[in-house]
Amino acid sequence: MLRRDIYAIGPYVVALIVSCYFYSQAMLIAPAGEGRVGPDAWPKAVLILAILTCIWEIARNMFAGRRRDAVSGSSDDAASADALLPRASAPQDADASGGIVPWIGIGLTTAYVIAFPWLGYFLATLVYVAAFVFLGGYRRPLVAVCLAVAASLAFMFLFMRIVYVSLPIGIDPFAQVSTLLMRAMGIR
Repeated sequence: MLRRDIYAIGPYVVALIVSCYFYSQAMLIAPAGEGRVGPDAWPKAVLILAILTCIWEIARNMFAGRRRDAVSGSSDDAASADALLPRASAPQDADASGGIVPWIGIGLTTAYVIAFPWLGYFLATLVYVAAFVFLGGYRRPLVAVCLAVAASLAFMFLFMRIVYVSLPIGIDPFAQVSTLLMRAMGIR
């Protein structure tokens, strides 16, 4: 396996290990009675999707790496091999920009989980979504902040009003923001 392949699958391997660990912890949550969705259903569903996504991306990157090697190894002309591959998969592009971005994403997610109890769901999610929008390359701050506010409010409404998941409101003064938003949405 080449160094660029390890950099490509590394974040997915880390996310897979973390997701599997959290799934084992979610197995400790007591399920609801028969015919009812319990508090264990949502974390398990999200973690299963995360695990499947990581497995898919690891396999895809490994297959794409083998394909790159096969194409470049079978052709004597480097220009014809580059012409067959998309520009983003060229080794110099992968090492220059793509290798660090997934690691920054893992760092942002870790910071989000750590800040969650202090900032509360709304503010932590707002900062997290805005940071990911900028990490993704979108550089219009007003649109990014509006998107982050909309996503945070929508998910807060979904989880607290429809799914009935209790989310942390944070510590003062951040708890006041969460409490105000909960009152505005009719969440008790």
